[in-house]
Amino acid sequence: MDNKSKEPFGFNEVSTGELIDSPKFQEELSKKNTLLESLNSPEMVKMREDFAKARQDSIDKSVGWYYNLSSEEKYKAVEALCHIICKAEREGTSYRGLQSILGLYPEAFFIDDLMTLHNALYVEFQEQDSRNWKELKKDMKTLEETTSETGT
Repeated sequence: MDNKSKEPFGFNEVSTGELIDSPKFQEELSKKNTLLESLNSPEMVKMREDFAKARQDSIDKSVGWYYNLSSEEKYKAVEALCHIICKAEREGTSYRGLQSILGLYPEAFFIDDLMTLHNALYVEFQEQDSRNWKELKKDMKTLEETTSETGT
């Protein structure tokens, strides 16, 4: 068994930010006069391609890991993630807060589907809160009208 297979799930060169902290990245960045020049240089284009490939490899590895779980392990993993994420989102946590609650801050920064999930649930729970407030206001108005009619 090699060392990479012993690493905890999700911790790899993509999630730790080693690509942008690398001396090569910093060297290329300092050579350019403008941000646009530095972002469009052949070196930076290659680094973006390398990053995208490393990210896709990480996703493929994670998906493969999931599908190799037993049915019981899959059930537990999905149940736990759903509970943790929905509870955090109901409480109005930030994206960074969600990463922390999952125990993955800052490594989860590069999991863009987590941001997609966070944004979708944020909107859903905000809309639920809005509907609840509207219903509460309607109920309060009805109660007010009822009590003013009865004189209580």
